[in-house]
Amino acid sequence: MVIGTCGVYVAAPLARPLVAALKGSAPAEGRRPESQGALALKPVPSRVPEVVKPPVKPAAQELCAADAPAPRDTPQQVVRPDEEQPPALNGIFLAQRGDKPGWGVTHQRASYYTLEGARVGGVAGGVILEYRNAHTSSKGGMVECVIYENGSPSAPLLVSTKDVFLFTGTFRKLSERQIKDVQAYYALSGKIASRKTELLQAAAAKNPHFAVYNAAHTALMAHIESAKELAGKRDRATELEKTQLEDRLREMKIAETRLRTEYDAQLLKFRTWKQEHANEIAKPENDPDVKKWMQEMAALRPRIPGLAY
Repeated sequence: MVIGTCGVYVAAPLARPLVAALKGSAPAEGRRPESQGALALKPVPSRVPEVVKPPVKPAAQELCAADAPAPRDTPQQVVRPDEEQPPALNGIFLAQRGDKPGWGVTHQRASYYTLEGARVGGVAGGVILEYRNAHTSSKGGMVECVIYENGSPSAPLLVSTKDVFLFTGTFRKLSERQIKDVQAYYALSGKIASRKTELLQAAAAKNPHFAVYNAAHTALMAHIESAKELAGKRDRATELEKTQLEDRLREMKIAETRLRTEYDAQLLKFRTWKQEHANEIAKPENDPDVKKWMQEMAALRPRIPGLAY
């Protein structure tokens, strides 16, 4: 009996690596999210996100995009280099529909808001965040999160879902090397997005129809936004007020038709000139800086399997 008990105490530590190796095969990596164009011709009207909680002053401050993609200090975590594992073995995958995210990273410059909806700053690509909750607002999907800047957590903030990639699990199961590579990868992604936007704006400015087209676009979007706000008031109004507001909405609908006709005409001129002078406009993907940063991203990609998109 004593011999058997001793055998258990001796054999148990030796069995631990075998148990760890039997965690199970990792599921296939998530699909790469579809990329969106850098210049949207008909962006969705925006408003400050709806109030969801009492105001909380954020600890994060406004950041300026650095010239080099040097990663920020990593959030505090405990994984030693000799304990590093592939993300999939720690249950870390790109969060798909129905998954519960645990953390994320900004892949381009992102504005952040207090929980009451006031914009208070912005961060560049490559910033780690801890997921708290999901919200909807007039600006679209929002992520309630804690941002880690210089290794310290901010107060809870709101960030648009379009500016972040969300992952399952926790970043605390990543090693310091893996976190730094994730930060460097998405810092480069943010620089590429900013440079492409800059180049597209410069190209648009060469178009002689851009100024008039842009003015028509701004007028139409502002009118649509006003109509939405008025419709919200109508839905909350008393019967007498509701009748008056509905009359105003009918008038605005007629005005919107006129504004949209003008916008469509200017958009056609803008696009026609762009197509006829396509050879005169430099393509963002051929920019030397963009090429260089894309090569650097390609070198980092194998180092963070399942985390690079």
